[in-house]
Amino acid sequence: DGDEAAAEEAAVAAPRQQRPRAGIFEQYRLLFGRAFRQVTRAKLPMLIKVVQQVSTALIYGGIYQLDDSQRSIQDRFGLLSLVSIGATNLAVAGTVRSFPKEKAIFREEQSKGIYGVLPYFLSKVLADAPVSALLSAIFGGILYPMVGLQRSVSKFLRFLGLSTLHSFSSSAIGLSLGAMAPSQEAALALMPPVIILMIIFNGFNISPESTPKIVRWIPQVSAVRWGFEGLSINEMSGLKFQCMPRRPCTETGEAALERLNVRLGENGNGGGDRAAAAEGPLRFIPRPQASFARAVMAEGVILAVCYAQTLRALGSQTRSYAAMEAPSAL
Repeated sequence: DGDEAAAEEAAVAAPRQQRPRAGIFEQYRLLFGRAFRQVTRAKLPMLIKVVQQVSTALIYGGIYQLDDSQRSIQDRFGLLSLVSIGATNLAVAGTVRSFPKEKAIFREEQSKGIYGVLPYFLSKVLADAPVSALLSAIFGGILYPMVGLQRSVSKFLRFLGLSTLHSFSSSAIGLSLGAMAPSQEAALALMPPVIILMIIFNGFNISPESTPKIVRWIPQVSAVRWGFEGLSINEMSGLKFQCMPRRPCTETGEAALERLNVRLGENGNGGGDRAAAAEGPLRFIPRPQASFARAVMAEGVILAVCYAQTLRALGSQTRSYAAMEAPSAL
């Protein structure tokens, strides 16, 4: 009898956790189905996002009309900087606002042993990915021909591809903030300084020489910087500009990029300075010379690191319960 009573007390005192009964693939299948249904049923939020992307592209298209004049150099850099900043802001803000609410449900269900962290995370990321890709394609498909960026199918596809990857990495930053923050209010409070730092050190607003040493690592982990650099290289390489008599002239897009400390290789398609690349987050990745490829890989590194941090944060945040003790005998 004493052993049975002790077992009952231990069962009451133990946390309400048990190993998930279904296998990891079955958990993923069920969770993905639920997450995908949630995405497809949210018609009004989806419509708002589409209108947001279309209206933003139309605003840019109504303001920017690019040609081969000298003034269009600054216009191109300004436009691509705004595209990178806007995509980051929308993706991070949208994720930070929604994920903490989902996290509360996840913690409750995961504490009961219904499913594991990895199946939940994969199902969420893969269910949201088509929406992010579609929104990026809508925005880029309207913006690119409307403003007069380079008329090249390959450059257009690279623009869409990098814009989509940039949206993914920015959403990953928002996921990481939402997972690490203890509440939605805390996540929203963390978001502005993170975005502001990425905007300041985007490679366009301040030169590397003027950057204080203590924060010189920030440009290397800024999704805004890598998105802007990749889009700029894609657009400016191969361009030639008209020169006015007796006025300063930048004849090529490569020369314009050098003013931003982006030095292209001999092929003019993104080969860069090995030493400069080695200072960034890609110092252990092969082929650091290719600047467009370097931007793509940097976005991928940011994506992977933020996903890993999100998984780590979700795995460490388990619901805790106070241990119950048997009532003392009177």
